[in-house]
Amino acid sequence: MHKLTAVLLAFFCLSLPVFSQTVSVSGSIKDATDKKGVKNAVVALIRQKDSVLYKFTRTDGEGNFSMKNIKPGSYNLLTTHPIYADYVDSIGVNEINTNLGLISLINKSTLLQEVIVKSGSPIRIKGDTTIYTADSFKVKDGASVEDLLRKMPGFQVGKDGQLKAQGETVKNVLVDGEEFFGNDPGMVLKNLQANTVQEVQVYDKKSEQAAFTGIDDGVREKTVNLKLKANKKQGYFGKAEAGGGTPDNYNNSVMLNAFRGKRKLSAYGFMSNTGRTDLGWQDSEKFGGGEMDGMTTGVTEDGGMWMSYNSNGEDSYYNGRNGIPKNWNGGLHYSNKYKGDSLNINGSYRYAKVNAPGFSQTFSKTFLPDSSWSNNSNASSTNTKERHNLSFTLESKLDSNNTLKFVNRASTNNNNSSSNYYEESLTNQNNFINNSTRKTNTVSDGQKYQGTLTWNHKFKKARRTFSATGDVNISHTDSKIFLYSLNNFYKGIAITRRDTIDQKTLNNADAKTFSATFAYTEPLSKSLSLGITYSANINNSSNNRTVLNKDGFGDFSTKVDSLSNDFDFNRLVQRPGLSLRLVKKRISGGIGAAVAFNNFKQNNISKGIKQDYNFTNFFPSANVQLKLKGNKNFRLNYSGMAVAPSLQQLQPIVDNSNPLSIFVGNGDLKQSFTNNFFGNFNWSKPLGDNSIWSYFSYSTINNAFTQF
Repeated sequence: MHKLTAVLLAFFCLSLPVFSQTVSVSGSIKDATDKKGVKNAVVALIRQKDSVLYKFTRTDGEGNFSMKNIKPGSYNLLTTHPIYADYVDSIGVNEINTNLGLISLINKSTLLQEVIVKSGSPIRIKGDTTIYTADSFKVKDGASVEDLLRKMPGFQVGKDGQLKAQGETVKNVLVDGEEFFGNDPGMVLKNLQANTVQEVQVYDKKSEQAAFTGIDDGVREKTVNLKLKANKKQGYFGKAEAGGGTPDNYNNSVMLNAFRGKRKLSAYGFMSNTGRTDLGWQDSEKFGGGEMDGMTTGVTEDGGMWMSYNSNGEDSYYNGRNGIPKNWNGGLHYSNKYKGDSLNINGSYRYAKVNAPGFSQTFSKTFLPDSSWSNNSNASSTNTKERHNLSFTLESKLDSNNTLKFVNRASTNNNNSSSNYYEESLTNQNNFINNSTRKTNTVSDGQKYQGTLTWNHKFKKARRTFSATGDVNISHTDSKIFLYSLNNFYKGIAITRRDTIDQKTLNNADAKTFSATFAYTEPLSKSLSLGITYSANINNSSNNRTVLNKDGFGDFSTKVDSLSNDFDFNRLVQRPGLSLRLVKKRISGGIGAAVAFNNFKQNNISKGIKQDYNFTNFFPSANVQLKLKGNKNFRLNYSGMAVAPSLQQLQPIVDNSNPLSIFVGNGDLKQSFTNNFFGNFNWSKPLGDNSIWSYFSYSTINNAFTQF
């Protein structure tokens, strides 16, 4: 024990010099004329060796500043303030605390010619927005915006194209504050040239509801806005790339832009068989209305709307994970503002086709207390997906108190996939337990449409608002699935049973959703507001599944009743809600609750069984956000929501596409409906080194069955 204590003590003592190799840098910022302290000036340290922003702070009310935990080294000191000229100096930080003393700033209105200053600082902070001057970061000729962001401190661009800023995933990339190609981040980053950008602005975008009502609802989305250079908003520009190699590889792209004032007209085309698909980030956005596939929507307690997308892995092959895809895609974009910016039109068309081969092998072993076995499988596949997507948005400011927004998105999807799959289970003596050989071919065609019309009205009294939203979602899918499966079951080395499946499955699915939402906000005091909401949602969906076996003549004509079913699932949900919102300078938060009155109708047409359910769900919510000193932020969110099962999960039929793992839909709604409670904790603060921010997030989900 004494030896262990001595070792730990020695280690601690040896560690002291390491931990002591950080010092503080302090000083005072004064007006050069009246010698008064300059409040809220930004003081930043930039490493000389790589021009990375190391650390920054703001001056207090007396103009004093202090930055702790600074590693010794050579830095450029940058001081900036909107009223004063920027101050730049080189400093060396030794192993003792450094006091820079008095730093005088010159007012821009009285700037002396003999004073050398640097105009256009690389990074400056304006309120909650971090602004990067693009030309301060050198990139090669012809570089894209993605290449530019890789040079900027605080940005991380993943190999799949996913963008993070200040530790958070970027949700929106705008061009001059407007969507570009349907707010497709990958489209902008990879195809817009870096030399067209004047500034890169990073900020937390408020929700549309908060921007309209003036009541902060705590919802934030990390957003990047690319401000174009004035001379790049007029005329024509673009880029073209061409590459080829052996054996027969190609990688070609072109993008053309015709900008004139607020009018933007763009076109692009891309083709490649090298594994680059530009599909790694938000594939659904790029290929036909990602908002449509797997999209669910809802209403928050203060009248806002949320959207959630789940691809269910259908696009997973796009990143070439199991093979190298061939890709062809192109698109057109048009946006303009008319009548003094009171009318905004934004539209785009996109086409995509991907041929994706795939091959995978899996080896696993299962251990139980009294036995174990091995599972091996291999699969090869080819997938062809073709999509057309059209989006159109019209936003009109009718007058100073009324706005109207109409959003339309439509897409068609054509898919053709085939696969060969082999799976086996083996004993420890490598004897077969079972094995299965499957061949599948799926052909599907789908059409989807989403339309949203929103009217916002502001009353004369501040923060008193009313909004009404109507939403329509319509989808239709036809599919044909051919399945051939040979399954062997063993005892010892002898086959005890052999199953052969040769089937054709016809699926016809329709879904129609109509919803209306009304929201009213009323100020109760200078910082407290009341929100009242009501929404009604009608969802009608149907699925007709017919399974046919091959007859003796080689035709699929024998219907399998146990696998076939015609099923309707209709829902009516009415949801009133109340919320209270407190907004002060450094703290904001809210509490709310909503009640949903549900009426679900299930109609098993094939069996002539109808079931009706009426039940109530409760949705509590709470959130708080604190703005601390030094641009630190603390956010805590809690919300409850109910997740209804899909029609496919409820349809009580057997899915035998994998005969070794058969799935049966649960027709008992009582055992399918769940309540989900989401908790989320976020913490962010300024940091040095390669990132401006340190960011921590924690989420938890609690599921509970609803009984009724």
